[in-house]
Amino acid sequence: MYSVIQSMKELYSEIRSMPRPVFVLVLGQFLNRFGSFVYPFFALYLKDKSFDLSEIAGVMAALGTGHFLGPIAGGYLADAIGRRNTIVVSLVSSATLLMVMYFMDNYVLLLGVGALYGFSVFVFGAPASALLTDLVPVEKRVTAFALFRLAINAGFAAGPAVAGLLYVKSPFYIFVGDAASTLAFAVLAFFFLPHGLRTIEGNVSSPRVVVRNWIDAAVDAHRNVEFRRFLTAVLLMGVSFAQIFMILSLFASDRGLSPAVYGMVMALNGVIIIVVEMPAMQWIKTLNPRPVLAFGYALIGMGCGLFAFAESVVGFVVAMVVFTIGEIIALPLGMAYSSGLAPEKYRGRYFGLRGMTWALSNLLASAGVWLYGELGVAWWFVAGCFGLAGAAVILGRKGR
Repeated sequence: MYSVIQSMKELYSEIRSMPRPVFVLVLGQFLNRFGSFVYPFFALYLKDKSFDLSEIAGVMAALGTGHFLGPIAGGYLADAIGRRNTIVVSLVSSATLLMVMYFMDNYVLLLGVGALYGFSVFVFGAPASALLTDLVPVEKRVTAFALFRLAINAGFAAGPAVAGLLYVKSPFYIFVGDAASTLAFAVLAFFFLPHGLRTIEGNVSSPRVVVRNWIDAAVDAHRNVEFRRFLTAVLLMGVSFAQIFMILSLFASDRGLSPAVYGMVMALNGVIIIVVEMPAMQWIKTLNPRPVLAFGYALIGMGCGLFAFAESVVGFVVAMVVFTIGEIIALPLGMAYSSGLAPEKYRGRYFGLRGMTWALSNLLASAGVWLYGELGVAWWFVAGCFGLAGAAVILGRKGR
C-alpha cells in the first residue's frame, strides 16, 4: 500500500512539474476531442442527405487520403515555421473546412473538401508531438504523452453522448459545436503556446527547399535502424489495432449484441484507459522500452484474436480488456520511445513519418471490412497475427 501511495505522489509531483504549455496542449486537446461531434455521426449525416452507401464510402476514402498526406505537411511545417504556428494553421483550417462540408451538396466537391479536411486535421499530430518533445525532458516524456492521451480519451468518452443530443435537435449543431471547440483550441494555442524549435532555414515556402529538406529527413530516418524498425512494427500492429474500430460493430451485431451493449463494450476501453494508464506509466517507464512495446503489441494482437471466441458479452469484455491493456502499455510508451529516436534537427519530420505510417496502417486495415465478409470469424485470427508480427519486429536484434 505504501509503494502505491508513494507512486501516486511521485506521479502527482511529476505532473505538477510539467511546463505550463504542456497543460495548454492537454486542455486544448480535451476541448478538441470532446467537441469531435461530427465524425461519429458523419456517415449517418451523409445518409440522411440521401447519399448512397457507395458515395459515403467514397467520402470516407477521401478523408483517409487526406489523413495519409497531412503528416507530410505537418512534419515539414513544424520544423519550418514552428510548432505553434503549424498547430494553429491546422486547427483553423480544419474548423473552416468542416463548416464548408456541412453546406456541400455536390458529391464531387464534397470529395475534394473531405480530402482537404482530412489533410488539415492530420497536419496537427506532428507539431503537437514535436512540441511536447521540445518541452519535456527525456525522463518525463512517457508521463507527458500519457497525459496527452488521457485528454484524448476523456474527451472521446464524453463527447459522443453530447453529440447525440445535439444531432437529434439538428445536425447543424454538431458541425457548429465541433468547429467552435476546434477554434477554441486554436485561440489557446496562439496565445499560450511557444513556437518551439525551427530547424529549417531559407525560403521555407520554396518547393526546392521543401523537397530537399524532406529528402534529407527521409534519408536520415532510413539510416536510423531503430526508428525504421519502430515504424515497421507500428505499421503491422496498426492493422490489428484498427480492426476494433472498423469491424467490431459488425461482428457484435452478427453475434446478437444490441447497439447499446456494443456501446458499453467500447466504452469499457476508454474507462480502463482513463483509470489505469497514468498510474501504470509510473512503473512502465522504468523498464526497457523495446521488450515492453513488444509485450503491448502482442497483447493488442491477442486481444484482436480473442474476439473470434466471443459469443457472449463476457467474451467481448475479456477480449476488450486484453486489447486495452496492450494499448495502455504500448501507445504512450511508443510515442515517448520514438521521440527519443528523432534527432532534434529532423524532429517534426520524424513525427510526420510516424503519422504517415499510422495512417497507412489504417488504410490497409480498411480491407478488413471486406476480408471479414469473406473469411468470417477466421479474419480475427489473421488480423491478430499482425500485432504479433509487430511485436516480433520491435523485439528484433538491436541495430547500430
